[in-house]
Amino acid sequence: MDILIEQEIELHQYEIRQSKTDIERLIHPSFVEVGKSGTSYDFDSIIEMMEGEEPSSTRIHSQRYECIQLEPSVQLLRYESALVSEFGEVSDFAKRCSIWVFTGTCWQLKYHQGTPCSPFELEHN
Repeated sequence: MDILIEQEIELHQYEIRQSKTDIERLIHPSFVEVGKSGTSYDFDSIIEMMEGEEPSSTRIHSQRYECIQLEPSVQLLRYESALVSEFGEVSDFAKRCSIWVFTGTCWQLKYHQGTPCSPFELEHN
């Protein structure tokens, strides 16, 4: 589902991550994450973590999105990600999955997990 990919990519953007309105629109109140570091987050701790972020010229590259319907209002979004520095250095390769739920008015991220993986070739759209 294109809307879920768009919303996932929105969450990679510093400006979105700094907007409480956008975060409340995109992330479900009962959100849970297991980060690639193994650290667990809930809605409050993920907001606190995002509020502490600083602007960076490093960007998140994501690719190979696959959406799997678990229920009509529950979708699993799988993809790969990596960090790309302003100099083109690539690091922090991960496989990721997100569970998005439709609340009756919008799609919200309810669960996210990142798992470190071997380097992969970046696809350019």
